Amino acid sequence: MKKFLALLSFLLFTLLICSGCQRQEERTYTDAEAQKIFDNATKLWNGGVIEIVDTIYAESCLYHNADFMEAEGPAEIKEFVKWVYTAYPDFAVTLDEPMKFKDRTVITYKATGTNNGPSGENMPPTGKKMSFNGVSISKIENGKIMEEWNYYNQLPINKQLGYKLVLVEEKPMMKKK
Repeated sequence: MKKFLALLSFLLFTLLICSGCQRQEERTYTDAEAQKIFDNATKLWNGGVIEIVDTIYAESCLYHNADFMEAEGPAEIKEFVKWVYTAYPDFAVTLDEPMKFKDRTVITYKATGTNNGPSGENMPPTGKKMSFNGVSISKIENGKIMEEWNYYNQLPINKQLGYKLVLVEEKPMMKKK
């Protein structure tokens, strides 16, 4: 009986090992395509060469910036890049080596800049430096980014620029009877 239980345990263990070690599906992009996107993104976010957007992003792409906005298509991404370089003329990014998965790459980065331009309607330049770390997840098809998610924390950036978080009490939409 002990031999039977040992054999059964060995077979179950072997089955678990074999089923857990499945091959990863083929990627939807090549290493060369990923490298081209990485090189062009480095140029885009270290000088704001807006024309590069068309070589990085697909025509029907979606760009999600978790703290700020969403853009559809290269034209809206170009507007965002213009805004960044208006608010932070010396904006620069250090990109870490991408992690490559089936249809996505993940890149961590550090961004820096000096707020020498207006950030918004009621946000004049502060002249202060800011830096932050973030992560970008890009879905790649046919050598271009189809969808990208960009995550970082906006609160420390605003603190570095001298802004303070002020809680405003919202008025209810409907009054109780």
